Amino acid sequence: MKMIYDRFSRPITGLRISVTDKCNLNCFYCHREGISSKGEEELTPEEIARVVRIGAKHGVTKVKLTGGEPLLRKDIIKIVEEISGIDEIEDISMTTNGILLSKYAEKLRNAGLNRINISLDTLNPEKYRKITGGGDIEKALSGIDAAIEAKLKPVKINVVVMRGINENEIFEIIDRFSISGVVVQLIEMVSTNNKFFEKYFYNLNRIEEKISKKSEKMITRQMHNRKKYILGKAEVEFVRPMHNTEFCMHCTRLRVTADGKFKPCLMRNDNLVEFLHVMRGGASDEEIEKLFFKAIELREPYFKDSRSIPERNASTKP
Repeated sequence: MKMIYDRFSRPITGLRISVTDKCNLNCFYCHREGISSKGEEELTPEEIARVVRIGAKHGVTKVKLTGGEPLLRKDIIKIVEEISGIDEIEDISMTTNGILLSKYAEKLRNAGLNRINISLDTLNPEKYRKITGGGDIEKALSGIDAAIEAKLKPVKINVVVMRGINENEIFEIIDRFSISGVVVQLIEMVSTNNKFFEKYFYNLNRIEEKISKKSEKMITRQMHNRKKYILGKAEVEFVRPMHNTEFCMHCTRLRVTADGKFKPCLMRNDNLVEFLHVMRGGASDEEIEKLFFKAIELREPYFKDSRSIPERNASTKP
């Protein structure tokens, strides 16, 4: 197995696969994985596994399943089973809103899912309904409990911090989930349009400063150069995706859309590489592999700094 690198010397070690565009919530800030329209076609479990196998030949060891809401797929267990059967894949994770998770947590763990991210931006039921367009917070909390009981580790609580919405709840949320094996992940909002972003964006620096003073230990993760703080049983991680050269320069994932396209960057829709119809037209693995390489060649940091290396072809050498 040879590791493949893009033009900016970033290895491709993970696939972030949207298995559906459908969702049972309507969170007002949702960026829908950077896809503006809903596709009618969805990759089958076998097609997802085929793409993962092609990636695994070239250094992919991690897969993140996303949506929409991935648990709306009736065959989600089969999807996880198909991926977990690929020897090179060391880590399978999922991002979910948790509403259906109490039904699936144990089955997902048995199918091969290693860890899970669950979105929860508030502990206030009424506020949760407003953020999610009518969601029931008790179902989400039950899903979190089920994930912990199923020993999915870590269980990450994704909290998008928003000005005027939940910035005053952050320490309450951290206290609520000060449980071994649970990480609270504080996320700065991704810009969807300027007015919206200006209204709700909350800079995490002030919160991080307070947490860093209380922490016993700080860990810098390789993924996006993220900082994680240990406070007893509490673990708090910070994610700053916007206007962040560190985030971009440490990105090692290639995205796959629910309707069968390689997506080189969350923030762009003008460089997608379609493979589904080629695949369903009888293409060989070698032909799909060429499209995989093409998508990697198109990868570039959305936000660049002086460490960027713009004049290099994607290759198996750093």
